[in-house]
Amino acid sequence: MKNLKLFIVSIFLLLLFLSCQNNSSKKTEITFWHVMGGPTGDALKEIIDSFNLYNPEYRIVPISVGTYEALSTKLMASMSNPPVLSQVYESWTNEFYSNGILTPFETILDEDFKKELMDDLFEIFIKDNTFNGVLVSLPFNKSVPAYFYNRDLFEKFSITEFPENWDKFLEVMKILTVDYDHDGTIDQYGTAFNINVWMFECRLFQYGGELVDSMIYPKFNSDAGVKSLSIEKRIINEDRSGYITTGYQQQDDFLAKKVAAIYGSIVSLSFIMDANPDFKLGIAPVPMGDKKGVVISGTNIALFKKSTLKQKEGAIKFIKFFLSPNIQSKWSSRTGYIPVRKSSLESETLKRHFERFSGLKEVYMQIENAYMEPQDRLWYLGRKYLGNALEYAIKANMDSKKALDEAADKIIDEMKKKR
Repeated sequence: MKNLKLFIVSIFLLLLFLSCQNNSSKKTEITFWHVMGGPTGDALKEIIDSFNLYNPEYRIVPISVGTYEALSTKLMASMSNPPVLSQVYESWTNEFYSNGILTPFETILDEDFKKELMDDLFEIFIKDNTFNGVLVSLPFNKSVPAYFYNRDLFEKFSITEFPENWDKFLEVMKILTVDYDHDGTIDQYGTAFNINVWMFECRLFQYGGELVDSMIYPKFNSDAGVKSLSIEKRIINEDRSGYITTGYQQQDDFLAKKVAAIYGSIVSLSFIMDANPDFKLGIAPVPMGDKKGVVISGTNIALFKKSTLKQKEGAIKFIKFFLSPNIQSKWSSRTGYIPVRKSSLESETLKRHFERFSGLKEVYMQIENAYMEPQDRLWYLGRKYLGNALEYAIKANMDSKKALDEAADKIIDEMKKKR
């Protein structure tokens, strides 16, 4: 009987010990909401899998939401139960931070890592993630615009390099617009594009303009704004060296050799190469106006305050891993996104990448002359009205100044309502 009792006690202690062991080895799950898909989604999964493998106490759980619009809606509806980490646009960050639901990275990163980032992040990314003097978020998938061009066609017309400025660009696009069989129908256009705010913004800054003032009141309806808008108006309505598309039609037409040059995010490179074009691909920075300048695009990453201390510790560990120069160089070479660390540009991975794609490093280095959109949540509406104005001015050939003035007035009216 005594031996039986000892046996039962021993079994009980063994089970208790195993239970404690299981509890102590339980992984801390860190949810991460994102919208990465295709090649970018594959690259993100590999990075997360690598982190999880070498950090067994944590498990990053990536949850793809689909689109940025869906992500915005899901985040806004989930403030009582948010993820630990999420991709965020600046205007979202501003609203979340103002409502006290984010943990600013500046308050939780150790001093050594903060200094490392401040010394090595591109300056525009620090500015882009700083709100009221506090580093709230950190850069995640950032891009700049680029031009992709058919080098075979350029060489056919004895054009030896991509135009460095917009005046030359307009000339070259006319040369590359051809009716080969003289039947009155253009067979090959210089360019094609969908009307969007991004390239207008780039040219606006290049010509010395601004989007808004310090109070977020519109300033794009200036001489610089009119000049920026005149480029695409001339292509469509005067030179007829290009046409307007929707979605990714311009990319498809470029691959089909119907157009000689298109612009897009530098991330488009991976999608173009996946299509295996049967011509020599050229890559070039955006032509300049009075000076060089581009506007950065893409999202940042934010940490939500409702996370547990253990989740925050794991999130920071993942952030350090993802933002390390080595991982950033791999992320960039796989996806086309700009590495956020200056030192990543000197990695062997990116050096080989630049050797493969002539002109790519010059596109990346546009980041040294980069601007950003307003961080204020009201700019979401502002961007919409500005986009409408571009449509009226280019498609309907409406007076540029009138279109921009009307957009500015609508934005001011909306601001008065919101404030």
